[in-house]
Order: sequence, then structure tokens, then C-alpha cells
Amino acid sequence: FPGADRLAEALSSTPRLILPLRAEGAGEPRVTLTAPVLRAAIKVHVLITGADKRAAIEKAATLPIEKAPIRAVLDQAVVHWAE
Repeated sequence: FPGADRLAEALSSTPRLILPLRAEGAGEPRVTLTAPVLRAAIKVHVLITGADKRAAIEKAATLPIEKAPIRAVLDQAVVHWAE
């Protein structure tokens, strides 16, 4: 989530596999896989539901990774759209 309290650490080359995160947009604390773990995956799939989320991911593709953390894996991901 953009603005997460440990976003920089999650995007870095940290040796940690998972990190607890807090972000205003998440609503409650989350546990996330770090970017190195996600990048090392054999396959990455992203499921997007609804027109609002589709617009958000299209916009994310143009933003810096700090503003749109999905960019860490978006280039290698298969994106599935569900309206």
C-alpha cells in the first residue's frame, strides 16, 4: 500500500521474506511479502476487479514505485481483469 509505514524496507533488498505493514489505505495492519520475494516468483498474477481498480492500476504504471508499490512486480505480472 502506498504510504505504508515500512514501505521502503519492503521494496528494498531486505533479506526478510515478510513484513508487517500499516497504511491508512489498508484499513487494518497487514502482512506482506517483500518485493524481492515477489520478484523471485516463477509467475506473478494480479487480479483487478472493477473499473475503479482498473483505472488505478493503469495510473500506477506511470507513477514512481514509492507512490505505486505494485510497480515492483507489474512488469512481470499477468494482470487479470474482472469487471
